[in-house]
Amino acid sequence: MQLSKLYCNNTNFKDITFKTNELNVIYADVKSNLEEKKNSHDLGKTKLTEVIDFMLLKKINKNHFFLKIKENDKSIFINYVFYLELYLNSNEFLTIRRNIETNTKISFALQNQTTTDYRPPLKWDYENVSIDKARDILSDYLAFDFFHNKTYNYRKSINYSLRTQDDFKDVYRLNKFSAGKDIDWKPFMFDLLGFKGELLRLKYENDSKIEEISSLISSYKNDYSVKVEDRDEIIAERAIVENEFKEVEEQIDRFNFYGQDKSLIKKGVDEIENKISNLNSESYRLNYELEKLKSSIKNNFSFDINKVKKVFNETSIYFSEQLTSDYEDLISFNKKLTTERNKLLKSTIKEKENELQEINSNLEDLHLERVGLLNHLTDSDTFTKFKKCQKDLVKVEGQLLKFQEKINVIDLIIKKENEIEKLQNDIKSTISELKKIHQTTDKNQKYNEIRALFSKFYKHVMNENAVLSWNINSKNNVDFIPPKVKSKNNKNIDTAKDEGNTYMKLLCVTFDLAILCAYNKESYFRFVYHDDVLSQQDNGIKTRLLELIHDITKKYKIQYILSAIKSDLPLDISNQIQEFSDSEIVLKLHDNDVSGTLFGIEF
Repeated sequence: MQLSKLYCNNTNFKDITFKTNELNVIYADVKSNLEEKKNSHDLGKTKLTEVIDFMLLKKINKNHFFLKIKENDKSIFINYVFYLELYLNSNEFLTIRRNIETNTKISFALQNQTTTDYRPPLKWDYENVSIDKARDILSDYLAFDFFHNKTYNYRKSINYSLRTQDDFKDVYRLNKFSAGKDIDWKPFMFDLLGFKGELLRLKYENDSKIEEISSLISSYKNDYSVKVEDRDEIIAERAIVENEFKEVEEQIDRFNFYGQDKSLIKKGVDEIENKISNLNSESYRLNYELEKLKSSIKNNFSFDINKVKKVFNETSIYFSEQLTSDYEDLISFNKKLTTERNKLLKSTIKEKENELQEINSNLEDLHLERVGLLNHLTDSDTFTKFKKCQKDLVKVEGQLLKFQEKINVIDLIIKKENEIEKLQNDIKSTISELKKIHQTTDKNQKYNEIRALFSKFYKHVMNENAVLSWNINSKNNVDFIPPKVKSKNNKNIDTAKDEGNTYMKLLCVTFDLAILCAYNKESYFRFVYHDDVLSQQDNGIKTRLLELIHDITKKYKIQYILSAIKSDLPLDISNQIQEFSDSEIVLKLHDNDVSGTLFGIEF
């Protein structure tokens, strides 16, 4: 994959057409005194790498210059829409569209030929897909062999093809990996050099798991105050408490009769209450009936015949003797009837009084029985003893639970320690395999090809020998050793003291080129952007580096993008600047005014 075009909807932006399989120069003509005014980066040659990275779907946050630089509380780039056309290894052209306002929505258009001028495609195969999905789509379009069946995609190695100044500090570890863990980049680098990165990744993962489990075990030991070696002692202590538990339980069992009696007494009380209630109802009925009977017996028969005769006389009605005789007979009959009725009432009253007396006697007995049962039911001494046994049982149960909890934690610790032991065995196996790989690096074709190309390229530029190597450190992890550089008299050169970054920068350049050339026979990146590599270099180094670049781009069909300012270009034998040809310069920048910057504005 190589870059084909980069353009924007904003006419101030300098659209670029890249040349395939050639040197592409981002040229900056700086006339101002850099110490007094501004440095060359303000022109945009370094910003260009960020734009390309952005278009290759780098995720950005508020600190990215696209979002950070604001006017009236809005990004000054809010309305910008960028287009990056890629020349794929399949000989097709893929255009990526991404804007600033909704920068997580990506569009793709695949075509058989490049677009006309800087006109976006009219039809899009994918429109406004999420950035995560877009990365998967772009991975499919790129179809890089190296990333097949890997846990990472093209983004992992993109910055080995887009080196900024911050990426020249280490050959292997890019700036984006500097704040991360070794697992974030070392397995990948192991893969890139032709080894089994998955092996190293598993080693790191198992180390991390052991660390996590060990931390968990420590927290268990501290939180529960336990030691694995104390398990048997805790079992013995638990047995003592279990015996105590049985004793208290037996005491509780002795109070079972109390519980049974309590139930029976409660039942008895309920039955007595019912009987008392029924008898009280019967007593009320009898008292009511007696009152009525006694009241009735007081009402004797009363009839005055003289009063009847007087009424007859006053009304002039004849009251015959026969009628007098009839009334007297009636009076006599009623008196006899009343006498008989009263005899019967007295007899009934007597019976009911006897019945009432019996009921009252029964009620008195029932009340006494109820009082006795209630006293037994609320026997305070028995109940107090019972409650004390219950409390003791709860206390002992709590102790047993604590012992069981400690035993459970110890068993869990033992389980976790067994997991660690298994992981350690897996790690031992991994280490053994890593050591075998380290002892047979001469058998690895890809690694040896990369090393040979690296040494060859570095020798061409610096006229010194440089060696790539790696080893296994004290933690049995892979260490990528900074390339060793030897001078003409075979003395080691300490590249760590390279204040001008001459050695380290060129080591990075030649490493990137070696990787691209080694992977040239398969689908992989076929471009590299090196920012400002000519700066602070010896004139001979600059000349030889450019010779190497020209040779490599032709031989391996690689696109090399170089940013440089005019004053950093090499001089010929007459001390004249060796200018790049117009065909090599794809973008010209200058500091005469803002029109010479990449974005055509000052920010």
